[in-house]
Amino acid sequence: MKISRQIFILILLFMSAKCFSVSAEHTLSAQLNNFLTLQQSDIAEKGYRSDFDIGNIDPRFNEKSCTLPLDFSLNRSPLTQANLTVLAECKDQTPWKIYITTKFNVYGNVVYASSTLPRSHTIQRQDLEVKEEAINQHYYASFSNIEDVVGMIAKRSIRHGSVIQANLLQAPKLVKKGDNVVIMASTQGIMIKMRGTAMQDGELGQQISVKNTQSERIVKARVADSGLVSVTL
Repeated sequence: MKISRQIFILILLFMSAKCFSVSAEHTLSAQLNNFLTLQQSDIAEKGYRSDFDIGNIDPRFNEKSCTLPLDFSLNRSPLTQANLTVLAECKDQTPWKIYITTKFNVYGNVVYASSTLPRSHTIQRQDLEVKEEAINQHYYASFSNIEDVVGMIAKRSIRHGSVIQANLLQAPKLVKKGDNVVIMASTQGIMIKMRGTAMQDGELGQQISVKNTQSERIVKARVADSGLVSVTL
């Protein structure tokens, strides 16, 4: 009878340890899920859809407990990279920590070429289409709005179905060398308009040399629009 009682106690202790182990693992997973779900909410407020997949948790931590809620932190923003590392830390009297790999996909609109665009082509709205894709799995600058691409110039041929990348485009020349331009000069609320000649090509916002037709003085002016440059005196 005494032996049977000892065996029963050992079985009870063994079962309790196993249940505690599973419970501890669940608590870590549940808290991590809650943390990542909050990240999803923040991303949704920015207008993006997202999902995540938690990697394997080190089994040595299955039996670890923590009397405080775990602290979680990411090695970088999910908006910049899909493959992340989450640091989970227990900061009670017996602290511990674990690193957990996580795949966090963020989806958004991306502008594609709906047909092959030749080099030097001025891009039109019908040349473009928008698709949803994971935006944090590549390292090039792309566009989410077609209006940001319309009117730009293809620096090289862009194949049908390709993502429109910023490095494939250049802004159109609003002013070309030899063009007659209007020089708009302003000072202390007073605006003066003069005629001039562009000495070089210029994109929107670019500073170029312009020759004043009347004084023949060459000044630095910033391209404001097609045929219009501005000078601040």
